[in-house]
Amino acid sequence: MKKGMKKIVGILAATAMLGTALAGCGSSGGASEAASSAAASSAAASSAAASSAAASSAAASSAEDSTAASSTSAAGGVEGKKLAVMMHSVADDFIYCCGKHAEDYAKEQGFEVTFFDANNEADTQASQIDDVIAGGFDAIVLGAVDADALSDSVQKINEANIPVTLIDRTVTEGNYVALNQANNVDCGYEGAQQIVEQAEKNGIAVEDLKVLELQGMLSSTSGRERSEGFQKGAEELGFNIVSSLPTEWDSEKAYNATLDALQADPDINAIYCASDGVMADSVTQALDQLQLLKSNDEDGHIIIVTVDGTPGVIQYIKDGMIDAACSQPAYDMAEGAVDYLVKALNGEEAQDACVDNSLPPTIISIDNVDDDTLWGNNVE
Repeated sequence: MKKGMKKIVGILAATAMLGTALAGCGSSGGASEAASSAAASSAAASSAAASSAAASSAAASSAEDSTAASSTSAAGGVEGKKLAVMMHSVADDFIYCCGKHAEDYAKEQGFEVTFFDANNEADTQASQIDDVIAGGFDAIVLGAVDADALSDSVQKINEANIPVTLIDRTVTEGNYVALNQANNVDCGYEGAQQIVEQAEKNGIAVEDLKVLELQGMLSSTSGRERSEGFQKGAEELGFNIVSSLPTEWDSEKAYNATLDALQADPDINAIYCASDGVMADSVTQALDQLQLLKSNDEDGHIIIVTVDGTPGVIQYIKDGMIDAACSQPAYDMAEGAVDYLVKALNGEEAQDACVDNSLPPTIISIDNVDDDTLWGNNVE
């Protein structure tokens, strides 16, 4: 699926492309005002003795102008404008689909889109942003690799007067039109709640839970906030986290962390994964290697709750290997990031508004795993 859909522009290719300046069309407001002015001048020059044919012609012309202005407004007034969709990574299904949907949706609005993958390297993304600014792009959707490291780059975007929306995670400094993400604290807290619910189904008392927390990258706000929410949930609900291990959103690190934790403490009976796109396969493979991978209708099943809601985790839930997932609203996040840029370009939202468009996660369990509104059930 990825190979057929990806359109990733590397640094060298991006630099060559950025060397060509493309002129964007004007806003719909300017076209509408010009049409109104022309119509007013025509009316002032007309006399009562004007022929009905001339009046009819003027009316038809006005109707055509009105239709054209309406069409431009519907398209958001962004036809031909250059948009950079700049993702921190496309290494897992969730973030790939999120970025890809932003690209496709932006094209539908009339943007000319270039896609960038930073491969989780802050220096790479900072260099890409420099190229985008130099290339005269009109707008940016940014999934920042690192909240601190990319703050300087966001401030450069601000100085260049380019509207930027953030997707999936935010930055420490700098302004943006809107932050479009799942509520990551809720993703953590509701993950804790799901572990308790699954434990009750399996006859495990809350005080007997021994939970491994596999964190993401704690220098990213999404990783940090999910951990904060999960640990708050554990404290309030009364279960014990025996180990919290950062994985840096890396599958191999998640695999090794799972092996190490279970070998150090074989009594672990639940695992929270901050991203199933990165960790689901790694965790199940590690459990399988230790001969601990069992479905939830078997004795000795280790409870697993994740975040993202990828097609892969949906299948794991159907198979009983994973118990629940906090599904992020991938497509809503992507469309929100583009819609807020359209508003900014049309003067309907300030470029420094810093709107918090954090959306609630949806819990996936065996009860709703076939729901066709889940983004993971709509990946082509």
